[in-house]
Amino acid sequence: MQTDVLVIGGGLAGLTAAIAARRAGAEVLLVCKRRPGRSGNTLIAAGNLTSLPEDDSVEGLAIDTFGGGREIADPTLVRTLAEGAAEAVDFLQGCGVRLLRVDGRLQARRVPGHSRARTIFPELGAVPVQTAGLTLTLPLLAEARRLGVRFAEGLMVARLARNGERVAGALALDGSGGWLALRARATILATGGGGRLYAGSNNTRDITGDGYALALEAGAALRDMEFIQFHPAMGLTPVRIILPTTLFGDGAVLRNRYGERFLLNSVTGGEPVAGRDEMSQAIDRELRAGKGIGEGVYLDLSQIPADLAATRYAPLWALLRRRGCDPAQNMPTVGLAVHFFMGGMVIDSHGGSTVPGLYGAGEVCGGVHGANRLGGNALLEAVVFGRRAGARAAAERTETAGVFDPPPAGNGPWTVEELTGLRAALRQLLWRHAGVIRSAEGLAAGLAQWRELDDTCRSWRLAEPVPLFLETSLMLRSARCILLAAQARLESRGAHCREDYPMLDDEWRGHLRIESGVGEGEPVVRFVPQELPE
Repeated sequence: MQTDVLVIGGGLAGLTAAIAARRAGAEVLLVCKRRPGRSGNTLIAAGNLTSLPEDDSVEGLAIDTFGGGREIADPTLVRTLAEGAAEAVDFLQGCGVRLLRVDGRLQARRVPGHSRARTIFPELGAVPVQTAGLTLTLPLLAEARRLGVRFAEGLMVARLARNGERVAGALALDGSGGWLALRARATILATGGGGRLYAGSNNTRDITGDGYALALEAGAALRDMEFIQFHPAMGLTPVRIILPTTLFGDGAVLRNRYGERFLLNSVTGGEPVAGRDEMSQAIDRELRAGKGIGEGVYLDLSQIPADLAATRYAPLWALLRRRGCDPAQNMPTVGLAVHFFMGGMVIDSHGGSTVPGLYGAGEVCGGVHGANRLGGNALLEAVVFGRRAGARAAAERTETAGVFDPPPAGNGPWTVEELTGLRAALRQLLWRHAGVIRSAEGLAAGLAQWRELDDTCRSWRLAEPVPLFLETSLMLRSARCILLAAQARLESRGAHCREDYPMLDDEWRGHLRIESGVGEGEPVVRFVPQELPE
């Protein structure tokens, strides 16, 4: 299949990139593992979107984002994010996305970490709160189809194709086991993060970290892979969905089994000002001390104003009440879940990677958020950098042939049960050894277990069912990057918490860059000092 621009991924970032490239005049092919617009993490996103109200400023948003990321994000990318906020909202509305308004005005709320109210939300209408992201993706999917973007769903991308130093497309496997050469002048990775590398995650099942391994194998550099955001409000009872962190800015508080508002012990000001990293680490400590409720803690919603309960939170309140929980009188329980990867492929302000012909947008990229992401900035990032990557990729004019040889067939045989067991062991490994709080001993044990799993997978090589095997191989390669980066950073910063190095250390103000090793050797990890914004 031949195209000008190949987009890999069917969530918000991928759809935005495809629309931008098509509007710029390029032929566009979008491929994804499942269904475009109905897969990926955008599907289950709460819908929090950072905007730039008229009384706000680019400088204010940039300062909050850089500070929230513990001052190690790429200043140029942070500035690009902030500068693109207003146009991102216009873009979404121009594609048919309906945003929540009260008395004709967008309802902006303040989310912890932001210095002012700038987070807006889509209108849910008939869309269930559990799949609120459809309010974003379905209008964009319709717009992409209207523009003539081609789609191919159910494709597992096994590797990116190279032509010398350039990426020239990708090699994919279809549902019938046939190999497809996807030839393109420019390729955009929009594969999302890697939440399903962990045992506890709210991510959709297709988010297995493919993009990190694909980029690294193609020669692109990664950064910040040690920074995994655990969401502090994963609903446990009576509903198992992510609850929006806007609740904390509107009066919700966390309480342990004794009713104590424990976050005040570690964060002055508590929930309205605490970052997701601080909340998650505080919850983890309560659980370790035996002060939790099962695997979680209480979420006290009794102080949420009635007008917000009747507007912004009406669908959530209705869902809770259907499950027998009156938010004004009963406290649901929430726990921890892997939610977002701050790290990923190194990009410039137009989404360009360190390899010509390869671009990225959304969670597969690193550098925008640093050590911690502020609520609402993920959807904003997907739109801002999706638009920029799509427009720049459409301008590529280099004709490339590329090498599309499929991986060699292997020995086998092995069963689906064996492979499923290996994947479960990998997820438990990361949850246990690269979780909320880490240590040198735990990370060393994790790497030792990883090598055993990798040896097992390599002994099977390539065998049926091939898509599941290929996905598992990519999972293993991405997991190793997380473990190596977490082992290398000898401090606690943002979402990376080391119990053996509990303090933030200015000597580690910078990012860890990961590049592919020689042949199939271990990736090379090196520290790059931070360039402070002007």
